[in-house]
Amino acid sequence: MMINRRKMLQGMAAAAVATPLLPSLAQAASDKDKPKRVIFFLQNNGFHTNTCIPTGMKKNASLSGAKLPQSIKPLEPYLDKINIINGLHGLHTTPTHSAYYGALGGYPGGEHRGPSAETIDYTLSNLLPQTILPHLRIGMGDLSSMDRQPAVTALSASGAGKPLYMHCNPNHLYQTLFGSI
Repeated sequence: MMINRRKMLQGMAAAAVATPLLPSLAQAASDKDKPKRVIFFLQNNGFHTNTCIPTGMKKNASLSGAKLPQSIKPLEPYLDKINIINGLHGLHTTPTHSAYYGALGGYPGGEHRGPSAETIDYTLSNLLPQTILPHLRIGMGDLSSMDRQPAVTALSASGAGKPLYMHCNPNHLYQTLFGSI
């Protein structure tokens, strides 16, 4: 069963808002001060699920004992702390390869369309407890394009017409984060 991305994003936002109300959090008081992270992996020009979905995973399920594909194998020590959401699609966001802002916004997007609303990554970053490092948006590409364009806007937004920059040059990002140390 395919889940509509808009419904999934709405559900994730609702879950993020409702989470503090769950009684089970009272038992996890020791975990209360631990930082929470949400990571979105996006591949604009097509996505091969076999690069980040464990073999045989057909629906959302426990990752306990899962064997991760090579591209995300370094995450195996943290399987008890992560979730992989499988089965999303963006058919309503664009008829072509990339929805740009629509990918995280759940709305129609495309190469020459600016954001029409905030994106789920921005929404969640404001709902979760603040950490030392801010809401980071990191992109990558071939080295020559990362040097020519160290920051781009294309995926994340704080509202309609308010794109957020994505750091695409690892050296530039390092200097931004740790340059004064």
